[in-house]
Amino acid sequence: MRKRKIWQLQKCDREYAAGIAADLGVSPVVVSVLLNRGVREKEEIREFLFGSEQPFHEPLLMKDMQKAAERILEAVKNGEQITVYGDYDVDGISASSLLYLYLQGLGAKVNTYIPKRKNEGYGLNNEALAALAEAGTTLLVTVDCGISGVDEVAAAPAGLEIIITDHHTPPDVLPAAYAIVNPHQRDCRYPFKYLSGVGVAFKLCQALHQMQHLTEPLWSELTELVALGTVADIVPLRGENRALVKLGLAAMENTGIVGLQKLIEHSGCPQQNISAENIGFILAPRLNAVGRLEHAQSAVELLVTDDAAKADMVAEQLNAENALRQEISRKIFIEAEAMLAQQERIETAIVLAKEGWHAGVIGIVASRLVDKYHLPTILISIDGEAAKGSCRSIPALDLYSALNECSELLLQFGGHHQAAGLTLRAARVESFKKRFLGVVRGRLEPADYQPRLKIECLLDKNEEVSLQLVRELAMLEPLGCDNQPPLFAFKDAVVHYPKAFGRDNNHLRFYTDYGKYNYHSIMWNGAADLACLYNNAVVDLAFMPKLNVWKDKESVNLQVVDFDQALQVYDYRNCNVSKETVLKNILQTSKKTVIYVNNTDFTPGSVSMMPDVQVLAYGEQAEATAENIIFYDFPQREIFINGALPVPDRSGKRLLLLYTRAEADKQCAELEKLYPGRSRLVHAYKELACTLRQQAVIDRADLLRSATDISEEALKVFEELDFIRDEHGKISFGSLQKNDLQNSPTFRGLQEEGRAAFASCQRNIQISPEEIIGLWQGNRFNK
Repeated sequence: MRKRKIWQLQKCDREYAAGIAADLGVSPVVVSVLLNRGVREKEEIREFLFGSEQPFHEPLLMKDMQKAAERILEAVKNGEQITVYGDYDVDGISASSLLYLYLQGLGAKVNTYIPKRKNEGYGLNNEALAALAEAGTTLLVTVDCGISGVDEVAAAPAGLEIIITDHHTPPDVLPAAYAIVNPHQRDCRYPFKYLSGVGVAFKLCQALHQMQHLTEPLWSELTELVALGTVADIVPLRGENRALVKLGLAAMENTGIVGLQKLIEHSGCPQQNISAENIGFILAPRLNAVGRLEHAQSAVELLVTDDAAKADMVAEQLNAENALRQEISRKIFIEAEAMLAQQERIETAIVLAKEGWHAGVIGIVASRLVDKYHLPTILISIDGEAAKGSCRSIPALDLYSALNECSELLLQFGGHHQAAGLTLRAARVESFKKRFLGVVRGRLEPADYQPRLKIECLLDKNEEVSLQLVRELAMLEPLGCDNQPPLFAFKDAVVHYPKAFGRDNNHLRFYTDYGKYNYHSIMWNGAADLACLYNNAVVDLAFMPKLNVWKDKESVNLQVVDFDQALQVYDYRNCNVSKETVLKNILQTSKKTVIYVNNTDFTPGSVSMMPDVQVLAYGEQAEATAENIIFYDFPQREIFINGALPVPDRSGKRLLLLYTRAEADKQCAELEKLYPGRSRLVHAYKELACTLRQQAVIDRADLLRSATDISEEALKVFEELDFIRDEHGKISFGSLQKNDLQNSPTFRGLQEEGRAAFASCQRNIQISPEEIIGLWQGNRFNK
């Protein structure tokens, strides 16, 4: 079940948007999105949508850029061995490949070096620098790393000069390198500060080209490599980054980089209209996988080779590595979920540790857990006495700052607001977990744990999400960090034929009616919410419109991100699930929960120990602040009638029907005993008569204890009809004359009460979620 999200509907001046849209020839919806994102002036909007004639800043504005370029050109001229030293992620891989290819084109004697994640870790290391110098390197140029390598640069072998190009935040004390090219340096005049590592490498190539070709336009080749690293490193897709990625996506379609051609082919990436999403979900994971599991050097070799056969082989290898990474991730995720299932509550944060987890993959799994639970998450891989962790956060928590409060328990940590890494001794894992959970608890408020959705626009029922609109929204590409895919909303849309689908039946598909328009809708990983959707359900939808092509026919699909109702009814009555398991899962992550049972002396599980959980008997009213209302036992009374439904009238409630049809059948059997009909009384009399023929007189109490079909009510009926006589608790035959059951006042009363009881029982199992919502709404409006 999803965590309930807060929808933040953006406000915008529709009239102002319509005026600009008319001038630019685009939909007012597209302009509204840009207005919401702070792009307000018409010329700004024009440039955002249609590009600029000169999208690049002067590369030599960057501090030390000229010094670095001059030294590199000197090394090329003198035939010195140059090593491009990169990082093992996609940004570092693409930056290394870009600079290598450019320098190779100058005729440089150049090679690349990518440290192994497992053995060498991130950034410069002394052993690698010594080995490279020993092998003849005299100039080493870092890309996407090096800015924190103060000790390593100081200890570098004599005769090895180092140029650092990086985009990470510089420390207070900088390495004593020959030159440092990083736009984040305090006295750097470069106007755009958000370049990725490959973006800085690209500016270095531009500077090298400009210094050799003074009158030519700024160099703008190999942008497909820049797009790879820029999208993968999740830097803001604004300004120069946006221009670089837009150029790079177009260049990918006809790239001359053989390895990239093969990667696109083997990965199943579209070969036309390639998007930033395709990089993020198809290409980048394959380049990243080899760095996580083996050695990212092979990914660089793929991108720089001109040998088609070799490229084909390496691309297939990367595909296999990615499949292996996915399988490892899947297993770790399952193991992490199993560990979480053992916890009574999952709140504040998630910290899990296990021997043997792959340290290169746990960060991916941590991200998945953050997506599911919306909690800061740290997964720790234990290897003997050492432990290494990957950390991911939610927007409300500054992860780096929180880790800093735990620093005395750590050997090392680093990162930023939303992601970090750490190492510690295995013996300190539990102490660190307690400390970190306490730090997070002290920093976050309850509202911080509730995810938020930014809704660009609530569409009117007369507005069609047309093919033309979807095509115009594509002008907002490239989409990603600081330029997220726009979310739109429908209010009171009608859902039809919801159904789970996919290999594991974990996705959700349905049709949506809004106004006079109908849309095919998909919610990835949404099958857990099938229990609260039904045919003709009225919901508010948050979605991204997508272009769908099937058999050369184009249509609009809605990629649903969230849906909401004032009251969501999760109906598990006919599902083959354990209600105990469902209840535990709810209580692990939810607060302000009310559980209804028939007898409050019976408390499911250990809920009595949970301060935010209340157990009530049917008939009692839940507090208005309750968020989850759970009907746990099959109700032994009528609750689905006006004035009796014990669900508070405020919006934002979830009602879970956990009782089952088997419980309903058991209740009906009990009612048959309590309110016996003609057939049951016939069986009871036959049993009684058989016993009396054997024994002329029977003790009443003994009879009720031993008989199968005889109840106290049946004996009262038989007495009133003179079938039996009772003298001081001793039963014997009465009159043998026939008598109509209707002559028994008890029978008539039982029939009347029984009809009402059976009707109530049937209603409790047969009432639809739609009827329950209607009843709840009627109760609200009638108050």
